[in-house]
Amino acid sequence: MDGREVDGEEYIAAVRAGALDPYGHSADALQEQLDEFDAEWAARIAAMTAEQVAAGIQPPPLPKPSETAAQTRLRLDEEFVGHVRAMEAQSSRIEGTRRALLAEHMQRAIDAAGDAGANLQELASMVAVELGFTTGGMVRRMTDAWTIVTELPAAHEAAADGRITTAHLRIIEQQTRALRIDAAVDAQQRVAVVDALVEVAERHSTSQLQSKAKKIVNDALTEPLQLRHDTARQRRKVELFDAGDGMGDLVVRGPVLELTAAYDRLTQAARKKPKDDPRTFDQFRTDALLELLLSGVVPEDLHGVSPIRAHVSIMIPATALLHDREEQDQAMRSLTFPAALDGRVLVDRDTARRIASDTATWERLFTDPVTGVAVTVDYRRPTAAQRRWLQARDGRCRGPGCDQPVLRSEVDHTKDYAGGGATSLDNLGHLCRSDHHRIKHGSRWQVEQLPAGVLRWTSPIGQVIENAPEPVGPIFTDTPF
Repeated sequence: MDGREVDGEEYIAAVRAGALDPYGHSADALQEQLDEFDAEWAARIAAMTAEQVAAGIQPPPLPKPSETAAQTRLRLDEEFVGHVRAMEAQSSRIEGTRRALLAEHMQRAIDAAGDAGANLQELASMVAVELGFTTGGMVRRMTDAWTIVTELPAAHEAAADGRITTAHLRIIEQQTRALRIDAAVDAQQRVAVVDALVEVAERHSTSQLQSKAKKIVNDALTEPLQLRHDTARQRRKVELFDAGDGMGDLVVRGPVLELTAAYDRLTQAARKKPKDDPRTFDQFRTDALLELLLSGVVPEDLHGVSPIRAHVSIMIPATALLHDREEQDQAMRSLTFPAALDGRVLVDRDTARRIASDTATWERLFTDPVTGVAVTVDYRRPTAAQRRWLQARDGRCRGPGCDQPVLRSEVDHTKDYAGGGATSLDNLGHLCRSDHHRIKHGSRWQVEQLPAGVLRWTSPIGQVIENAPEPVGPIFTDTPF
């Protein structure tokens, strides 16, 4: 507590009841601060003489060492994180209140006599005039709010309570659309899926939620991924949007495998550009793509694109390759564990089989049937085999909240090699080049590797995040009889 005129116990009770501290402190943390404040005042009074007490002199402060530069930096770091956390929670609560209000009055328009659509437009137009919005835009906002409140009440409440951010809520809404229109999925199962996604959102970043949600929802859908992919593939298209200033956006909707391969090819081309080329990777990729589309091929002496072959990492369960296509029946087409592209994007089984048929060399990959985590081996120095095992184990960058695939990451020694760290699988892990490799080596974050490949990250202000490898295959569990 900072000593201002405020009843500490009442303040803490208000936070326990749901009020937000402007610094983002919890009620327990505030209680600890209050106890420390009371103990300090007791010590200051005890240090006074009887004459000072009789004279009513204010208790002098206890001697304290001056704050060092490192302590000042740590205090400011903690205050910054607390402020942002508190503002994000407050923003989520305000958005939750607005969402509930919009949903309530849309329901009023639905329940009123007459045409529900006309009622909604009339109501939305009044708010639109007041705020300077379009009526259509206001109708969409009210419809979106009503959909979330009525179809995803658990996610709405979690965001309104500040337990998840509005960004997490948007991902849950997007990823559950197919589930909410699948008539064969009962209401109880929908509730269970949303509850599971909320639990994931409370503990993971938006990027990790996006990946995990795909798998959770896919397991609940009654129509197998293969059939959904076959239907969705019919909607492939190319669109052009005017972005202003003589620029535009060319958007391609197509099979994710081919799009990933195309993007990887452009990225490899950018990595081979001349050192004196001033263009950024994004600029180079754009130029290379346009030249390929317009001329059919990019001159090798300019960009070196033509000889490059795309490198795409796709994990294919052995069960996906057991039978010939002619022998497949509906049961096989409903395979519940599809292939995974770069460990993040679900791929239909037909695509996985097609890729497998073009592979000249096969290497066996065994996973632990209990945990689903790839089994590892130990070598004196990084070998191609070690890298393959690590790619299978990690699947993505192992930094807090990161979901970059291993192909955009590099193998890093958890305990630095220069400091005596071994080049062994229990001291190696993938970190993305752009963020977490730099953070680990160039900041005050600390990392240690625990058994089973778990990376424990500790931030400069004491936050602890444990990042465990994701299962890379089906997990077998005991079934009670």
